[in-house]
Amino acid sequence: MKQKVGTEHFAMETMGTPNHEQGTALLQEAPLRELISARVISRVIAVGCTGGFVLEVHFGERKALLASSRGGARTFASLSTVALLMQRLGQACFEVDASAYVPGRVRASQPDRSAAMRAGKLPRALPGSAKSSK
Repeated sequence: MKQKVGTEHFAMETMGTPNHEQGTALLQEAPLRELISARVISRVIAVGCTGGFVLEVHFGERKALLASSRGGARTFASLSTVALLMQRLGQACFEVDASAYVPGRVRASQPDRSAAMRAGKLPRALPGSAKSSK
């Protein structure tokens, strides 16, 4: 579906995600940045779920969850990561609803990868890649 913000448009997907109500709208990061710069965001809530937090964005009469690049809602393991993202996007003020938060892992452990890392068998990141340190 399309929503008009000034003269710019952004797309939201609607899909069911685990731990959230069916038919929840998903919003990618780039359109969220546009909404923030257009000053149409009324609230951002970091909502606790199993293993972390999802971002619920309210604008006008609508709300959407921040989407991950792989589909579904993006889950943050910590509030500090949420705070860094929101500062980077220009919306440093947000609310926290930890009523449904359950501590745990966002992703399953990868014992094979951990063993390879300890043994020094993983390839090093290339300079300038997204995962390399700055």
